[in-house]
Formats: sequence, structure tokens, C-alpha cells
Amino acid sequence: MRSRSVFVFILAVFSVCLLTSCARPPSKTVIKSAITDYLHLQVPISWSGSLMGGKNAKIELIEIKAIGRFNKQGNYWPVKARVKGTCEAKLILTTETRRFDKVGDFELSQDDYGNWKASIGMFE
Repeated sequence: MRSRSVFVFILAVFSVCLLTSCARPPSKTVIKSAITDYLHLQVPISWSGSLMGGKNAKIELIEIKAIGRFNKQGNYWPVKARVKGTCEAKLILTTETRRFDKVGDFELSQDDYGNWKASIGMFE
């Protein structure tokens, strides 16, 4: 009888964890990697100083300022991070290397295969 009570208790705790999303936030290493991957593909307009945005960011520093609570509606972890580096700002006929040192509000989520992805608004 006692073992049955223990089993029911464990089952209840497990169920509560599933319902309340007891998932742990991504590690700082995962966060830095996801932000780096994202900024390699696209850099926000205000960071690049170009209305066409930027790409190919070369990151010198990522300082994680805060990791928020999991957003169930958007299915992401909010992360505030300071990022310092350079990027190729897209101009009309050419690109130009520009420096940035900005704090951004990133959203980290996992795709269907468990890979972490970061995103940020282009006008951030």
C-alpha cells in the first residue's frame, strides 16, 4: 500500500512538471552559440547602421545579462544579452564593415529536432 502511495505521488509530481513546463533554460554555452549563429545570418538594422541590415557578424563578446521565465504562449526563453563585434552592413551596391556593441532581447527556442535557435526583431 505504501509503495502505491509513493508511486501515485511521483506520478502526480511528474504530471505537474509536464503541465507547468519544468524545462530548464538553455545553458550559457547554448545561448551564445544560438546568438552567434543567428547574427552570422542577419544583423538587426539598428545594429548594422544600414536600412538593409547586416550579415556575417564576427562576435567578440556575448555577455548574458538575464534569462527570463519560459514564455508558454510564444514557446521561447527570453534572453537579454550584450553583443559586441563587427558585421557586413548591406548598402545599395556594396557592403561595409561596421562595429556594434548592443544589448538585445533575444528569443531562444528549440526546433522539432531539439536544435536551439535565437531570434531578435530586425529593428531592435
